[in-house]
Amino acid sequence: MPSVEEVKTYLGASVEQAEAASLGIRGVVERLDESLARLQLTTVGSVHPSAAQALVRLEAARAQLLEAQTLLHGAIDAANQYRTVI
Repeated sequence: MPSVEEVKTYLGASVEQAEAASLGIRGVVERLDESLARLQLTTVGSVHPSAAQALVRLEAARAQLLEAQTLLHGAIDAANQYRTVI
């Protein structure tokens, strides 16, 4: 059974990895924002269903990444709270 200090160390490492993942998600969201802006400019005035579908799917991907980032922040906060309690 790990000691309390070992558990705290493992929690700290997990938090660091989750924070790195969150930064990665932020970078992906920024790239998606650029992609969305470019696609919107490119497809202005287009009524083709494929163009609309591409925009909808990119926006959905962005929304889900933001949701994942929110969940990650909640997990980080909970892990940090647990680390202070033990």
